[in-house]
Amino acid sequence: MARYSVFIALLFCTSLQAQQISKPVAILHYVFDTFQPGKVQMKSGEMFERRMNYNTITGEMIFEEKGKYLAIKEPLKVDTVFIAGRKFIPVEKVFYELLVNGAYPFFQEFTAKLIEPGASIGYGNASATTNAVSLNSLRRNGQAYEMKLPDDYQVIPGFTFWILKDGKYHKAGSAKQLIAVFPEKKQWINDFIKTNKTDFLKRSDVLLLVQQLLENK
Repeated sequence: MARYSVFIALLFCTSLQAQQISKPVAILHYVFDTFQPGKVQMKSGEMFERRMNYNTITGEMIFEEKGKYLAIKEPLKVDTVFIAGRKFIPVEKVFYELLVNGAYPFFQEFTAKLIEPGASIGYGNASATTNAVSLNSLRRNGQAYEMKLPDDYQVIPGFTFWILKDGKYHKAGSAKQLIAVFPEKKQWINDFIKTNKTDFLKRSDVLLLVQQLLENK
């Protein structure tokens, strides 16, 4: 009972007001299509198991608890979240997925833009203000945490790759960004990209590039 209380003390129901879990459906604003068995490894050494998922529009790690959706309140007290064989590490208030470990860890950050009905502004873009207002409204009603967003809302997935070097996170989602992190490997990076026709919009392409780059460091 004490162990359960510690877990709940570190995790809380955000402004969603404890929405009831509906039956699983395909979802666009989470990393996984459904909530998956997961483990939360605390920095204190404790481990907890829950069904979990990562909400890309709120930037929160969400878990199921007694028929409710709850979010991790203090991410920096968490060491690692394991979901479906994948690792997520807290970085300030959000979580990055760890893709490559080692001297220069490589991560992917998942994000999403939310566009409410009729909010498109030129070339399909939405203003930051509109996104913020829409998200706050969905948060208040708990709809941002539902398995399916209200009809007519659009979710545009996004992501950023990061490399941790010298204690700082550096963007690593283009040739220019990688060369800025490893200037001494400029020729190697350019040659690899040209030979392999690397597409920086494809996770598998970028992962292969970075794996090979780090192996050649």
